[in-house]
Amino acid sequence: MKCMIIGGFLGSGKTTTIRKIIEHLGKQGEKTAIIVNEIGEIGIDGDTVSGPGVETREITNGCICCTLRISMEHTIKSLMSEYRPDTIIIEPTGIAFPRQIKGNIEKMNIPGLSFAPIVNIVDASRISTNPEHLQNFILNQIKESEVMAINKVDLVKRERLLEICTFLRKLNPKSRIFHFSAREGGDAFDTLLGIMGEKSLEKAAPEGKNSIDVSGVSAYSSAFEISSPEISPEIAVSVTGQILEDIRDRAKELNPEFIGHIKLSFTHQETLVKGSVTSAHESPEIEVLKKTASSRSKIKVLSAITYMSKEELVKAVDAAVYEQLENQQLSFKKTMHEVNYCECH
Repeated sequence: MKCMIIGGFLGSGKTTTIRKIIEHLGKQGEKTAIIVNEIGEIGIDGDTVSGPGVETREITNGCICCTLRISMEHTIKSLMSEYRPDTIIIEPTGIAFPRQIKGNIEKMNIPGLSFAPIVNIVDASRISTNPEHLQNFILNQIKESEVMAINKVDLVKRERLLEICTFLRKLNPKSRIFHFSAREGGDAFDTLLGIMGEKSLEKAAPEGKNSIDVSGVSAYSSAFEISSPEISPEIAVSVTGQILEDIRDRAKELNPEFIGHIKLSFTHQETLVKGSVTSAHESPEIEVLKKTASSRSKIKVLSAITYMSKEELVKAVDAAVYEQLENQQLSFKKTMHEVNYCECH
């Protein structure tokens, strides 16, 4: 069995990349299992990577590289006994230390387990080439990666891409660097698929780092059940975009240069609308996916933002959701929210 660990900062494109890898493995006739780790109490990405021939498990409310190691071990062993996948793909939180995750898995002494090279996805549209502007955990992810996959190259000019490549090479001379667009695919994405078929050669990082403690990120997640019977896909897309814009603007008032990840999923019947915002100056990215029909309509929101207090984040998210749903005259109730507040400053 092969284990693929695909890391990267919040909003770098991990989920989109993993969906494409799953599609490729499915065409090869392989059984794939996905472990999605969310820093908040509610999982969102698990909905978007699940599908026929894929077993998805979510580990929430912490980070599997430090506070949730036992949960990860239980999840991996249960997947092996119940599903017997050919490949396990691990999507850690955007603040995780992937090499520390690898070390934790190695200690499980799983027979026949091999690792693909550790991939760190870099968002070309957001990465700063000034190391003083990067959080320590981002620098650590870059320095510990075996492969740096520069994503979203369709959003930057060639000169800027060259500047990013030069910067990353200085930070990690040993890592392989290539660039691609997870959204567009193509030959560059085939390069990633080839790399993931190889074996990892790097030693795992020692334990001791707590990703949440060093990240400077506060996180909050919540879920809402929508009881209004008729909701068109157009309304779901509109509501998703409006809520994300509202949360972004409220967060921007408190931290004009925030970065992080605001994610929202709106599920209604056979439609899944997924949206995200990753910085104070970005417009929401929204995609509409098909899923298995559900009798319940629901909205899930997960926000993880730098240098913003947990209390401020909770108020911003809840106020935005309530206001936009009321504006659309949708009947709803809050069904889940975090109980234990843990500010990550």
